[in-house]
Amino acid sequence: MSAAIDKNAQALRALFGNDALASRLASTRVAVVTPPNQLPAAGRLLGAALVEVLARLWPNIDLQGHQAEILLDGACAAAKSGGGATEGFRVQWQPPYDVVLCVGCDAPPTDAPVIRLGADGWGASLGSDATCGASENPVGPALAAALGGAQAFRRIFSGELAGMETPPIEAWQGDVRTLYGAEGLETGAIDLGSVTFFGVGAVTHGLLWLLERWPSAVQGHLSLVDQDRLGTSNGQRYAGLQAEDVGQYKVKVMASRLQAAHPSLAVDSHPVDLNRYCASRGFEQPLERVVSGLDSAEARRQAALKLPVHTVNMWTAGERVGAGRYSPMAGGACLACEYLEKMDKPVDEVGELHQQTGLLPHVIRRLLDSGCGLTDSEAQTVAAKWQMPHGQFVGQPLRSVMPVLCATGRLQLDSGTETVDVPFAFASMLAGIAGFMMLLKDTQGAPTASEGWSQHIFKRPSHRELHRRASRPECVCCSAMSSLLTS
Repeated sequence: MSAAIDKNAQALRALFGNDALASRLASTRVAVVTPPNQLPAAGRLLGAALVEVLARLWPNIDLQGHQAEILLDGACAAAKSGGGATEGFRVQWQPPYDVVLCVGCDAPPTDAPVIRLGADGWGASLGSDATCGASENPVGPALAAALGGAQAFRRIFSGELAGMETPPIEAWQGDVRTLYGAEGLETGAIDLGSVTFFGVGAVTHGLLWLLERWPSAVQGHLSLVDQDRLGTSNGQRYAGLQAEDVGQYKVKVMASRLQAAHPSLAVDSHPVDLNRYCASRGFEQPLERVVSGLDSAEARRQAALKLPVHTVNMWTAGERVGAGRYSPMAGGACLACEYLEKMDKPVDEVGELHQQTGLLPHVIRRLLDSGCGLTDSEAQTVAAKWQMPHGQFVGQPLRSVMPVLCATGRLQLDSGTETVDVPFAFASMLAGIAGFMMLLKDTQGAPTASEGWSQHIFKRPSHRELHRRASRPECVCCSAMSSLLTS
């Protein structure tokens, strides 16, 4: 079993609490249909995004239409990045299928559920009238693809999802700008100014997939901060990941891609954790704008403690995804307001992990703060507590070890616990799109109000999910900001 397949099994278990569902991935057959003639630009972007989110989950995909060979290459590249096999991807039409996804066209005769997708510019659509236009803006196509991937999942696992009250989306169309209160945005040149990315994981890959494909000039100065190297398990949910990227630092791979796509954009890569980066950078100059794609509430609290002037945050949590932007200098919430410590818990996160792993608290704090992998002796301590072989834990970050313990049944945690949350590729893309829109709003002169947006991955997107975020009086970071303003 490849590392990516194992991650998908963990994600299924976290969502449904059922270990038996992973086998259904191998038996499911999906078809992607494109028109017999050349697709317009938005259709090509939609098709590329669609195989990104499908091939990282489903191992059997048939492709038909004018773009079939190109999409086959994209599907194979996505699967190979996770160490997966590609013999289940074919250019053919051989029903029966469990679900059929069509890019701006009708499906051939079939008894399977059909999901027709369309996009043009900022627009995305699902339903029998969905078509594709000529715009090279990747945002609408990416949203249509992510919604299509989620709806395919929804159709195949309809029985297990029955209790969520999420009926299939038969028809939907919308403007992405309306969803995020960004009606004034245009598909023109972007000046991002100075932006520091803390965490270049799954949701950040979704955001940067869009930035890399932005059709106009992009300028500014990006600093990418993440200590991790890419692994085959990342192929389960990282948009754009290629097999040749595995083993390299995340920040270096992404910096190279962004600079190739946008020569006017300056990109620095820093393969260290955020605390070491900030210590070496110094604290004389404030962080102007931070994008947080971190993997835990504690890491986000650490980012908030650096008191950035603006913050964009992206997250996934079970069946929900979201993003927010925070401007505490304007009296709104800061990032830490969303992740206050739970004072009613008998022990904090370090105490919980000490009980669950047997590692000493100071060791756990070091592992969490640095993101470094477990040593051989640390791995032996965890493995001995749960009577497991220790080799699989050596070199793995502690937050990657915890889902393994849950997936094997050694450790039982609530499905919403962040240490076991493993998003699917379509969920990571949805969160990345939300983050991208928040970043554009924040850098294009939108009002500096703190706000957050969330979405159920199997329900219709709605602008009603966008809400203002007020400062929390008990937040220590907001208090620190107030002291800075009055000093």
